[in-house]
Amino acid sequence: MARLTAGTAYNPIMGDGSRGVIHVIIADNETVTLSGSVAGGTYTNIEVFTATTLKEITLVPYMKFTATDGDSAGSVASTVDIDETRGK
Repeated sequence: MARLTAGTAYNPIMGDGSRGVIHVIIADNETVTLSGSVAGGTYTNIEVFTATTLKEITLVPYMKFTATDGDSAGSVASTVDIDETRGK
């Protein structure tokens, strides 16, 4: 399992096209946006989360998340964990 750091790219070990489970824990009334990129340059939004979520997703070569300021402005309180489950 890997815990993503807000705004920092994460490169899944299994590579593109594999499957994984994502666990988004919303804290402090934040909104979390999960983004992905094929080449690591331009990121596209994959999904926006406003509630704590656990779901299976297709992993892309580069993934990252951002979060809006919540009730305690200044730092991101929400977390995003990815568990790579199986190959293509």
